[in-house]
Amino acid sequence: MSFNEQLARQLVLPLHERLRGRSTMAQWRRLRRNDRLDPQAFESLRLAKLQRLLTHCMASVPYYQTRFRELGNTHFDDLDFADLTRLPVLERETLRTQGDELIARGWKDRLIQYSTGGSTGQPLVFYTDKHREACLNAQKLRARSWFGVHPGDRQVDFWGSPIEMSRQTRLRKFKDRWLLNQVVLSASNLTDERIAGYVAFLKQFRPRLIYGYPTVIYRVADYVVQHPGSLGDYRPRLIVCTSEMLLPHMRECIVETFQCPVSNEYGARDGGMIAYECPEGHLHILGEQVIVEVDQPDADGIGDLLITNLDGYGMPFIRYRIGDRGALEPAPCACGLPLPRLRQLQGRANDFLVGRNGRLIHSSTANYILREIPALKQYQLRQRTDHGFDLYLVPSRELTEAERERIRQGLAGMLDEAIQVSFHVTDRIAAEKSGKYRWVISEARA
Repeated sequence: MSFNEQLARQLVLPLHERLRGRSTMAQWRRLRRNDRLDPQAFESLRLAKLQRLLTHCMASVPYYQTRFRELGNTHFDDLDFADLTRLPVLERETLRTQGDELIARGWKDRLIQYSTGGSTGQPLVFYTDKHREACLNAQKLRARSWFGVHPGDRQVDFWGSPIEMSRQTRLRKFKDRWLLNQVVLSASNLTDERIAGYVAFLKQFRPRLIYGYPTVIYRVADYVVQHPGSLGDYRPRLIVCTSEMLLPHMRECIVETFQCPVSNEYGARDGGMIAYECPEGHLHILGEQVIVEVDQPDADGIGDLLITNLDGYGMPFIRYRIGDRGALEPAPCACGLPLPRLRQLQGRANDFLVGRNGRLIHSSTANYILREIPALKQYQLRQRTDHGFDLYLVPSRELTEAERERIRQGLAGMLDEAIQVSFHVTDRIAAEKSGKYRWVISEARA
């Protein structure tokens, strides 16, 4: 560990968080201790937090006071996890129309406003607070420490919309780079020249952690593959992918290129930090912060995920339908952590394709077809309401007719119906305002 990293871990980062009014480092130490709890003690801890949160909601949150009284639930000292199913599901539309009723009395001046577009593009305004933010940040630090990455270690983030990047003032950049050992690189407008500059910076800065959108890190890895030796002998200790689906071919390329573990982070601004992948490759629910339920699971155990954030007292989210789908895994993990597990995580509703008779197909299925076309450097597949496709592609060369036919047949076979595929060649595929790249978008409805 360098002197700068020791200074950041022991002095600068704790002071920074304290000045921001966040107990991040204390929470991080607590979470590290929890990693050594046995499963029964861990579940008792979670249940006590749930009971305290619901008691707070009954005393201070108008929306839940009304809902709980309607259901006859006004005391929660003897509540168990199974009793959660008797409580109402919080929908996004309720947040939009009754958001003020979800704010705890006496908390208004302590709240921090956030907004997210979500999968529908409709803005959603909600509130968090410094305690919840400290717990979220501590969960990130806790999970990274499973891989030997600790607070204060050098870090590069591929992140940010143009709006977020515009907030990177010179003073903030100086503080992050020279005091906190953190550098943010824009995920927007990724030209070959910009990626080359990023690779050169990684080689020079030598971060222990690379963090960001998997589509962006994948493109950086692909550049390194095309330019052998561009990283020199630099290898990070860990790469963490977040905010997008980490597809198998991306993971394979990133691991092979950077020769280090890749961990998948699952969270959302509205839901909080939800799950993290451990060194054994399993996705663990960060159980002190969230309870995850599966609503109306199908035969494979997959259904809509409902999130209860145990640290959000200013605007509590209880059984919140976050918009993602997944399944739980009851078996313990070989890593020994007491945290519960997600067996499967799927994307949002409009990341699913619709086939014959309304059958839903996960977007990764299309990726297996398109990844077999070596000439595709980048693509975006859009499904129309008639189930046909518009395929926007950035090719390294012109596709042959045989390759186009292979794509047509593969997509039609996936949907099990005859469909039209229109090809649109472009020199770049723009990121969304968030800075993310979406591989598959569907306007079809089941």
